[in-house]
Amino acid sequence: MNLAWQDGTGNSHLMDIQGKTVFITGTARGIGQGLAVAYAKAGCHVIGCDLSEQRETAAQVGDRYTQLIGDISTPDGAKAVVDQAVDIGFDILINNAGIATSGNFADADFARWKRTIDVNLIGLMAVTHAALPHLMSRPEAHIVNLSSIAGAWGSPGMAAYCASKHGVTGFTRSLEYELADTQIDVSSIHPSMAKTRMIDDVPNTKLTPVIEIEDVVNAVLRAVQSNKPQIFVPGRMRWMINIIPRLFPRLTKRLLLTDKNAQGWTTANKDIPET
Repeated sequence: MNLAWQDGTGNSHLMDIQGKTVFITGTARGIGQGLAVAYAKAGCHVIGCDLSEQRETAAQVGDRYTQLIGDISTPDGAKAVVDQAVDIGFDILINNAGIATSGNFADADFARWKRTIDVNLIGLMAVTHAALPHLMSRPEAHIVNLSSIAGAWGSPGMAAYCASKHGVTGFTRSLEYELADTQIDVSSIHPSMAKTRMIDDVPNTKLTPVIEIEDVVNAVLRAVQSNKPQIFVPGRMRWMINIIPRLFPRLTKRLLLTDKNAQGWTTANKDIPET
């Protein structure tokens, strides 16, 4: 499989991923697990990282999988994990690790919101910062950051989550420009509500369709293959979330707040998940 990348001059190159190594955070389950399996099937070696052992993922991927255990939510923790991955070597970094907490912002303990920012944004930035010197040394490389449709708008009950994903989106775009004249490409993925444990007991609204894990995995593969800087999943969400609310903010607010499921994340009141 050949994956295309483009440098700052607009020249296209092909990256043959057969035998390449992909470093993925948050691989114990869900999207991260799906990515590990998909990249292994594409002929890559996969380095996976999570807070605990990834037995199910390791069993599905087999000999192509190396698992690391660590907490990337602090700069020191992120660097410790990245240093182990650098010892192996990798060409593609996929920042997938994340948590979805929810509830009324004023009512919950602030520790819930801090943990959300620490994992979803600080951890992602810290991993990337620690990995960049290594990626700079590779002939070609790609960074993919998992954002969300929540990285393009707000949602009741998700103040901290939306803040973290807006941060991921802004960080990704800035990093893309900073690395434009290097051999490293940067992409962000913006899924709607994927069928993972994150959305347990949370009804979807008219503006947030439920999608399959495979939809997100395919978007990540496409982002690297076609060198797409930003992909919404499903594609129509670019208009529904990123463009229409900016053109018609009052209408969007009315549609959201009149939806009987609009307070789903607030009532779900999701605390910090157990490992």
